[in-house]
Amino acid sequence: MTRRNIASSVLGAAAAAAIGFAATTASAQEVKFGMFTPLTGTSSVVGLDMLRGVQMAVDAVNAGVAVPMTDGTTMQLGPGVLGGPINLIVEDAESRPQGAMDAVRKLVTVDQVAVVLGEYSSGRTQPTGQFTTENGVPHISIGANSPVLREVGTGGYFFNAIGLAGLQGYALVDMAMAELGAGNVATLFPNNAWGVGVEAATCEAATAAGIPCTTVRYEEQKTDYRAELRQVMASNPDTVIFFAYGADAILILRQAFELGIDVAGTWLAAEMSNWAADVAPTPEIGEGIRGIEHAVAGELYETAYHAPYVAAFGEEPLTVFGAFGYDAAMIAALAVELAGTTDHDAVRDAIRVVAETYQGVTGNLAFDEDGMRLVQAYGTFIYQSGVMTPYTPMMP
Repeated sequence: MTRRNIASSVLGAAAAAAIGFAATTASAQEVKFGMFTPLTGTSSVVGLDMLRGVQMAVDAVNAGVAVPMTDGTTMQLGPGVLGGPINLIVEDAESRPQGAMDAVRKLVTVDQVAVVLGEYSSGRTQPTGQFTTENGVPHISIGANSPVLREVGTGGYFFNAIGLAGLQGYALVDMAMAELGAGNVATLFPNNAWGVGVEAATCEAATAAGIPCTTVRYEEQKTDYRAELRQVMASNPDTVIFFAYGADAILILRQAFELGIDVAGTWLAAEMSNWAADVAPTPEIGEGIRGIEHAVAGELYETAYHAPYVAAFGEEPLTVFGAFGYDAAMIAALAVELAGTTDHDAVRDAIRVVAETYQGVTGNLAFDEDGMRLVQAYGTFIYQSGVMTPYTPMMP
């Protein structure tokens, strides 16, 4: 299907005119997508998984793919966009703020990409999103979901492919009350933009339910977390709600295990997939932890993402975040093809349009006025024998 067909199907004539869509066929252009993702450091497992998801989408578009739409139809995209293949340029964010900033600066100023994809850490995504916005480059975040990102989105160039984390706090407190009979909650979150945001939402939900909430924040990439663990347990909580990135999670859970803390009976995890694969070599340290996770399931996820992922990489998806990377890259490809150009403003405007009608493997990705995803579903899991296992929790 040509770009003219896509514009007619997705936009209609008036909307096509509104974003300056070129109806005539243009000569092939080089289309560069830039991705920054942590391939080394504490977040490397998630970073690799996000890269795999983005690469799967780019490969599918470059080969030609029937893209599912929210009305049940499909739309042919490719091979490639604007008459040529997508060139994906990947930079390692190194799981640190300076690495992420260096990567984004190169993608924007040197490579001059049409769209930036990434990152995962909200603390790294906030400043990089401000940079791309200041330079007028469309940026689709994949895994970062701190509420502070809404402010970045008000600039008009930043979009979030994953739902913001505020609702996680309420979901976790509901789960704590139903599963553990929580009457005294403590939180253990990293001292970063994401952790502070979810901590606030969690304690807000606990307070609303009449439950005391004690907060402990930790600094990332430390070599010892015993002090923080003792501080968490000092209030004798019957529920600890926590989050940690891969390498930090290994140390936190191992030291909790050594201190005799019963995580199976008292701990709930936000976004367990951030550490599930990392902890698998010593599964006993996380055994029995319950938690919530961004829901990715259903027939489309299985056929368009899960089965191709296993076929391509010979293993199950490492996290849920690769699927969000797939959707972010697919929206970027649809937007460039729809805009008929790599002009940043035209692509930015097209992103909003295609997100309304593209049926993602993670669900519908329609954005609100600040570029934040409108709807996000969550699933419930328990960590058993080194594997995240879906289960149905008790109802409140």
